[in-house]
Amino acid sequence: MQYRLKTGENVISFQVEKKGDYAVTLSHDNCLVDVEYAVISGHCLHLVINGTPLNAYLARDGDATTVIIRGIPYSIQDADIHNTRTRGKKGLQAIPQDVTPPMPAVVVRILVTVGDNVKHGQSVIVVESMKMETTLTAPSGGSVRAVNVAVGDKVMPGQILVDIDRDDGVSTKEESQPV
Repeated sequence: MQYRLKTGENVISFQVEKKGDYAVTLSHDNCLVDVEYAVISGHCLHLVINGTPLNAYLARDGDATTVIIRGIPYSIQDADIHNTRTRGKKGLQAIPQDVTPPMPAVVVRILVTVGDNVKHGQSVIVVESMKMETTLTAPSGGSVRAVNVAVGDKVMPGQILVDIDRDDGVSTKEESQPV
């Protein structure tokens, strides 16, 4: 099967041949790569590429997927899917609805508790990855329904750290500027 992926401004075309339930061979410009894989979770794969094991972490971002390998993020997307988003304002489907980390991290501070009312863009949790702290914010205003982690927990992209019941009367990212 033929695939075309876009990473940055480059489009890479390659052939994929299935070799078993969890193995494929990729060919690109007369170069063959054998890949075995195991799905660890919806956001983590264990790969063995030409005999070398490694983990890949995945995070969806609209039409693109960010793949993090050995701490280096790679943004990829299907080159054959046209970007249907318009420039300028993004639709509601582009507004993140969950508080999730952008990469594997450790929770260092929790800034809200169950029952707290939060505003769009308000800081709710701080995570650390690769010795850098990232403050995650509320994607919309509302009430904190649950805090699903504790300080010191290891978290993955896509894992929902804080559940917020959205308040329909509070402005969204589309209506306000990001913090």
